[in-house]
Amino acid sequence: MDMKEPARAGLAGGREALNAAFWDLGLRFQWDAATWSVLVQLDDLQAQIAYYLANWQPHLLAAYDPPFLARLVESRLASGTNARMGMEAMTRA
Repeated sequence: MDMKEPARAGLAGGREALNAAFWDLGLRFQWDAATWSVLVQLDDLQAQIAYYLANWQPHLLAAYDPPFLARLVESRLASGTNARMGMEAMTRA
């Protein structure tokens, strides 16, 4: 599997695009190359997010639902805009 591309073909831009989407949504998930080398082997973004939360930030599973986050991130990536959408959008506009 190509390490520069996401597991899901529809998510163009790879890790950098996902990190930008996380930031735009106010999520502090920043996947480095080592983390990505594990996550890129998973089937889709939902599986990647679920694995990431379970293995790197398990305390967040009480607050975040991986399927919801995956849909949110996919929508953010599909929007193609550069505007912040998360909670911090109100304070860092």
